[in-house]
Amino acid sequence: MKTGKEGFQERVGWLLGAGRKSGGDGVTAAVQCDRDRMAIPGRCLPCCAALLAFIALFGAVLPAHVKKAMEESPETYSHYYDHKELSERLHSLAQAYPELCRLSSLGMSVEGRELWVMRVTADPDAVPPERPQFKYVGNMHGDETVSRQVLVYLLRYLLENYGREPRVTALLNATDIYIVPSLNPDGFQRAQEGDCQGEKGGRENARQLDLNRNFPDQFTNQQPPDPQQVPEVVAMMRWIQENRFVLSGNLHGGSVVASYPYDDSSSHMETGFYSKSSDDKVFQYLAKAYASNHPIMKTGHPRCKGEEEEFFPDGITNGAHWYDVQGGMQDYNYVWGNCLEVTFELSCCKYPPASELAQEWENNRESLLKFMEMVHVGAKGFVRDSVTQKGIENVTISVSEINHNITTGKLGNFQRLLAPGTYNITASVTGYLPQTITQVEVKEGAATVLDFQLNPTVSVVADDSLGTTSAPLPTAEHPASAKPENIPPVHRPIQPQDYRHHHYSDMEIFLRRYNSEYASITHLYSIGQSVESRELYAMAISDNPLVHEPGEPEFKYIGNMHGNEVVGRELLLNLIEYLCKNYGTDPEVTQLVNTTRIHIMPSMNPDGYEKAQEGDRDGVVGRNNSNNYDLNRNFPDQFFQITDPPQLETLAVMSWLKTYPFVLSANLHGGSLVVNYPYDDDEKGLSMYSKSPDDAVFQQLALSYSKENTKMFTGSPCKEIYPNENFPQGITNGANWYNVPGGMQDWNYLNTNCFEVTIELGCVKYPVASELPTYWESNHRSLLEFIQQVHKGIKGFVLDATDRRGIFNATVSVADINHPVTSDKAGDYWRLLVPGTYKVTASARGYLSLHLPVLLSLTSWSSNL
Repeated sequence: MKTGKEGFQERVGWLLGAGRKSGGDGVTAAVQCDRDRMAIPGRCLPCCAALLAFIALFGAVLPAHVKKAMEESPETYSHYYDHKELSERLHSLAQAYPELCRLSSLGMSVEGRELWVMRVTADPDAVPPERPQFKYVGNMHGDETVSRQVLVYLLRYLLENYGREPRVTALLNATDIYIVPSLNPDGFQRAQEGDCQGEKGGRENARQLDLNRNFPDQFTNQQPPDPQQVPEVVAMMRWIQENRFVLSGNLHGGSVVASYPYDDSSSHMETGFYSKSSDDKVFQYLAKAYASNHPIMKTGHPRCKGEEEEFFPDGITNGAHWYDVQGGMQDYNYVWGNCLEVTFELSCCKYPPASELAQEWENNRESLLKFMEMVHVGAKGFVRDSVTQKGIENVTISVSEINHNITTGKLGNFQRLLAPGTYNITASVTGYLPQTITQVEVKEGAATVLDFQLNPTVSVVADDSLGTTSAPLPTAEHPASAKPENIPPVHRPIQPQDYRHHHYSDMEIFLRRYNSEYASITHLYSIGQSVESRELYAMAISDNPLVHEPGEPEFKYIGNMHGNEVVGRELLLNLIEYLCKNYGTDPEVTQLVNTTRIHIMPSMNPDGYEKAQEGDRDGVVGRNNSNNYDLNRNFPDQFFQITDPPQLETLAVMSWLKTYPFVLSANLHGGSLVVNYPYDDDEKGLSMYSKSPDDAVFQQLALSYSKENTKMFTGSPCKEIYPNENFPQGITNGANWYNVPGGMQDWNYLNTNCFEVTIELGCVKYPVASELPTYWESNHRSLLEFIQQVHKGIKGFVLDATDRRGIFNATVSVADINHPVTSDKAGDYWRLLVPGTYKVTASARGYLSLHLPVLLSLTSWSSNL
């Protein structure tokens, strides 16, 4: 009896050959496709009607013949499959095991080869929602070939042993498995057997592009992948986005190690920089599951040629720490696909002789099985409506202290991979009250089962003349008692109710909730990421929050620059709640939101916050960022050279200020109770009054805040801690208090059109949560009054006199005040001033200057020019 490739083809040829002889494609016709159930965006393959009719009549007989033929041709591990044979074998498996698998294509390579994917699971036409999706992708680099073979061996092993081996049977009953043997079939065709170092070509696709450098990258701004240049990448991205993969393995060659995210960093150091993801602990746990079952990988000493001294503890490594890879697939899976992917290097030799394939399969079989089983660890369950008991789709599942959320499926199902430990897990979605299950214990093995029951928010019917709205019922309000008709009701703004300390995941839930529930007036965005990759969120609140409206000023609040000074963070979340809930009913809030775009950044230093401790009065734990730099000493300074490297958070804020035409800002701190205005330092480095050209304006701005806070205005706020400290009217020049080189408020004033003050909100840096309502009560009037100041002074447009078009970057200067401002793209400008008489000049390159006298009186402290 013939064996190997010849015998295999001869025994199944009678099933597949008829279509080819008649000019059809009998191979593809034999595949059963189900576009709706496979959840694969690839094409259902063309079918031959006659052959399909034959299959319908003899469906019970045909697979048995194929299975028998395959069983008579055991795998010999004697050669690599070219694309034709790979296609035939995959089709044959799909034909032989229709009750377990479906074959489809993700798309085509540059040279028109199918990117095959086999789905393997029990009863693939009726997969229950709790069955998580898992995938393996091989041969991404065409000359790294071991994965291409072992994944086909794995497919056959799973299919042949279902119903025979309890482990395989349990795996297919509980897991929706997808296997892509070759993502780069074009490169494989050019690669050469025996090329261990990748010197003979085939790594890249047919356009000579590295597929593992062409995915969107979280640390690099780059153009989206071009479908003409890297169709393989585009197909993979589409597939990831259209599915809900939980766990994935990306199989490579050239070493023997498990590499986990992140694969690069913002610094793009070539090697040696540990780029930690939010799920670093989970990734290590997953990587070790594979490595510990591989006889070479687990030693940490692959001893590859030229790298004999290379050592990987436990057989695993952080990707960027090994070497920096921009545009890698595993990071894309994690950041954009919510799928945790690990990259496995299977062999030192990239394209080893076929004689080594049997040993490679033996080395990797247990690891491949074990890693698939890891898709079932962590926490899983359903999120349901507590009233209807229906599953809720797209609910955010967040884990406290892990800055990476997942969402539920169509039936409310979720699977959150976690390492063993104890966690607080929250489910939140628009229209429901969030629910947190605390002290969830995750053990080795099967996932902990959680069932969330979310309570819908209450519908409130408005007056018939205003239509009907749906909103959460304000718990602070009580039914109004009956009043005589001639006495108008007293308006009471809705006060915040969420008085607690919000760790990062809680803050993220809060921001997303209000952005979702008040979408018409809010826009949630991120200005960048912290060192530990937490988003630096900002919420824009306005009647048109997505765009800058010409003539409407931009205002900002920034909190929590020092991570252990937390009152500002919580007050800004309170302010978001207050503005959203009172818009349209409270005249003051409605006027502010309609005439101002208010940007609120609750935390500039989320990494430091996570290290800080509740109850800290005057400590320093968590003050600095994750690199241990004080962010308020990290900005370029007018008097001194700042030698510390600029931090990610600093650079993000600087870029933010160059993007929006901010007019006024406050930086919220803690540790005292005072408003501090520029300058923060002087050229001598001494504690002495350092006056800016706009000293009078800054004093007025500072007073607008302090006078609304009774305790602050007294000027002696922290007697117990600082008995000798005294601030008349609750304000101080920064440098006169103490010298701060590299501060943010001075940089705002000197490098942009934005006037910024620093507000110290309390003597205790991290007060206990029970005291937070008092802070809101003391500061909420001040917060609102300070926003109003953005409308003081003069404002208007600088226009071309002939065509009335706005002039961008025109200079608006005030005589005797050495601080000009510039116009924005529409020619709009704002110049904060105190009451007085001024001579204002507008000038622009190529235009004659215009001089105007201006009188700003106490009764009309604002003017349009």
